Amino acid sequence: MREIKIADIILNLSDEGGNVRVKSEKENMILSNQDISTVSDLIKNNFNVVEDHYRSIINKSEEKFDLDDVNQVSLTIMLYYLYMYNSWRSMYKKQENRSLAFNKKDFNHPSTHDIVFSYFRTKYPNGWEEKCAVLLDMDISKLRDYYRTREQFYNK
Repeated sequence: MREIKIADIILNLSDEGGNVRVKSEKENMILSNQDISTVSDLIKNNFNVVEDHYRSIINKSEEKFDLDDVNQVSLTIMLYYLYMYNSWRSMYKKQENRSLAFNKKDFNHPSTHDIVFSYFRTKYPNGWEEKCAVLLDMDISKLRDYYRTREQFYNK
């Protein structure tokens, strides 16, 4: 078992028969066919990519952000994609050698946007739109329209 600290967030990594469980207060996932050392390095490196992206955005913004929020949403996004990339390796023959490094094109993926929406809507029910607009580089009107399309997608 290994404990790693990512921006004041504690993650526990444990070996479960050739798989690694990643557990925190808010996360609990299994990465199949991995070892603790590799997963630890991937988490640190991928988190830095995601966090750096969002920090560079908020540094240019007048909207005030709590860095704990940026860290938590960055960690959630990073773990979501690490899980997905790793799952694809075992599900699809053509993906078996897929890199587990965070792919920057995924910043523009609707799943990433959904994670941002979910986090900020929950934490800031009266101010989520402004924060999401900054992080997703949209004006409020475009963000509202886009959010409606995401709601429609889920409520078909």
